[in-house]
Amino acid sequence: MKAEDRAWLNKGKWDAFYDGSHAPHLAGRPAVDDVIATLPWRSHSPTSQVVEHLASQHAPGSRARALELGCGTGENLVVLADHCAFVCGLDIAERACDAAAATLRAAGRDAQVVCADVLAIEDESTSKPLADGGPWSFDLVVDVQTFHCVRQVDARAAARAWARLVAPGGTLLLLTGSSDEPTDRGPSRMTREEVAGAFDGTALHLEALEGTHFDPSETYRRQPFEKPPLGWLSRWRKAPS
Repeated sequence: MKAEDRAWLNKGKWDAFYDGSHAPHLAGRPAVDDVIATLPWRSHSPTSQVVEHLASQHAPGSRARALELGCGTGENLVVLADHCAFVCGLDIAERACDAAAATLRAAGRDAQVVCADVLAIEDESTSKPLADGGPWSFDLVVDVQTFHCVRQVDARAAARAWARLVAPGGTLLLLTGSSDEPTDRGPSRMTREEVAGAFDGTALHLEALEGTHFDPSETYRRQPFEKPPLGWLSRWRKAPS
């Protein structure tokens, strides 16, 4: 992959979505004042699958530390903050981090937001310090539509990074696009086999994998389909040390 293509996929594309210079979902529509409000994936609510996980038997305890990779505009950080002792959101786009911080302030919730490249997060000695003084490994890692993008940059590095960020005994909740979706109208798509094998060679072990739908967004509502695009919801566990 050319360096410029890698840079676009890793960061440039997301900066462009957040500043409005890349907005294929708005093609043919009048200009909008708030491009962040109309991001194609944004539902303006916590992701339903995350809410359901936090209400399930698999939810972490109240003393858990949680991380959301690709936290975007921060709605999931709000609900995570209601269930976990410490919450961190990470995103590579500066405007996303600013929006997430604003969402948290508006909701009166406390969480740390870090602007960084997940592929550059190696360990606590080389990464930005966390507000609770803890390590860059978490009892719960939540990822809604981030891994299926970062794997296009470097699939092996992405797998290693995700696995490294889950603490021993911790859980990764992963929502990705699905190739069972017959049209290219939403998130990057993965086959069931690609999801199941995504973390081969790491300490993450698949516990559950099921088909689902993404939450409705303004973009999905405008499309001539009964439901939003299909996705895969998977739950992974890292063996205790």
